[in-house]
Amino acid sequence: MNSRSIVLNAIAHRTTSRLPFTLYLSEPVAVQLTRILGPREEWPCPSDDLIRILWNVEAENVSQDIFKDRFGCEWQREAGGYTFINPPLATPDSAMIPIINLVTDEDIAEILTMRRKHPDAFIFYQFTACFGERLWNLRGMEQTMTDYLLEKRFVHQALDILLEMHFAALDRLLEMPVDGITFGDDYGSQRGLMISRDVFREFFKPRLSMLYEKVRRAGKIAGHHSCGDNTVIMGDFIDIGLQVFHPLQPEAMDIRKIKREFGRDLAFRGGIGTQGKLVSGTPLEAADEVSRAVDVLAEGGGYLLETSKPLPPETPIANAIAIIEEFSRYAGTSEEREPVHAVS
Repeated sequence: MNSRSIVLNAIAHRTTSRLPFTLYLSEPVAVQLTRILGPREEWPCPSDDLIRILWNVEAENVSQDIFKDRFGCEWQREAGGYTFINPPLATPDSAMIPIINLVTDEDIAEILTMRRKHPDAFIFYQFTACFGERLWNLRGMEQTMTDYLLEKRFVHQALDILLEMHFAALDRLLEMPVDGITFGDDYGSQRGLMISRDVFREFFKPRLSMLYEKVRRAGKIAGHHSCGDNTVIMGDFIDIGLQVFHPLQPEAMDIRKIKREFGRDLAFRGGIGTQGKLVSGTPLEAADEVSRAVDVLAEGGGYLLETSKPLPPETPIANAIAIIEEFSRYAGTSEEREPVHAVS
């Protein structure tokens, strides 16, 4: 089977000869590894089975550290990520939300180029800041939290505008040679949801349901990215047809509990934390973190091997190599290897 078939079988909880995987690396780590190991194709493990095309946040540079996205909202570059700044929507007026084409011609060209380069891979497109995070960017986080309680009419109107933009984007994307669509919106902190379950169910659940349905009716895989602790809404994700959840951060979620309670209905990408032994431990301890996650998440199928976040720049290069070698054990193509997650 090729990479795409292995990924689809894993998502469907079917037996596969090996675990599908993705090496998720920060750019500094990738550069160091290339200097030591040579070009990517010479590394111990084979090419990635899953390839992500991410909605490009950076549309216009304002300064060296500040840029605007396609909505005209400003972001501050920081180590390891971005921060929303200067929210432009001072009043709760949905008519002030710019109507844009979320998927550009450049996005389409990138999809076609990646498919030509990787004809057998599982390629998915991932939106950034779909609903909740988009409101934070437009209104500011504190104001958005207040809006959920005091400006419900505005929130519903704003989210419906964003929903229509995502519908239009899917009309383009689902005609492209992609295998899945992932919607990005962070609902969790490291200690629980940032919003109540009631807020999720009122504002987000029905709209995500429509997006997932549109993706699945087109024969594609519906995925969702939400950082932090999403435990209390995992059942809601299943209710509305989610197929793959990412990143399943073990620093915030009990991966054993999540696998036990939701693993028959969901597939998982991630589940290997980058805030502990992968960075601060020895190479052996880093490799052990990988194997422990695989022992839990690969049982019964439904696991796509990947760290929950990219290996950060401070990762010791010896640890990064140990992690790659451990990935290669599970991603190996040797016919002597027993199926790693046969359905019981």
